[in-house]
Amino acid sequence: MPHISIEASPALVGAVDWPTTMQGLHAELAREGWAALADLKSRVHPIAAELCGADPGALQLVATLTLTRPRPPHICERMADAVSRHLSSAVDALQPRPWVQCCVFLRLHPLDHYRKRQWNAPGGA
Repeated sequence: MPHISIEASPALVGAVDWPTTMQGLHAELAREGWAALADLKSRVHPIAAELCGADPGALQLVATLTLTRPRPPHICERMADAVSRHLSSAVDALQPRPWVQCCVFLRLHPLDHYRKRQWNAPGGA
């Protein structure tokens, strides 16, 4: 159950094409066989207050990729790299391009510490 939680500066929340960015990321992760498409979850959280170094104009994108199923370390790294690439592409598409600092954290979360329940899922899953 990969979860991608993205914290974004308010200016980026409104400027980035989040649906396209997240759909592309989900498609790559599924195409590579690293996760089932239906199991991927992404969300963007606006940052209420921020500061990068001493520059109040710097913007932030901070993504946390949380994995609940064990994967080989090289696959985890490739998944985190995919998150970074898609966020980088989203920033590269902005004109004019602001100063943005982007970080991707990889968090491995044991499956036995995770609970999931669904209601009215498509296909009766």
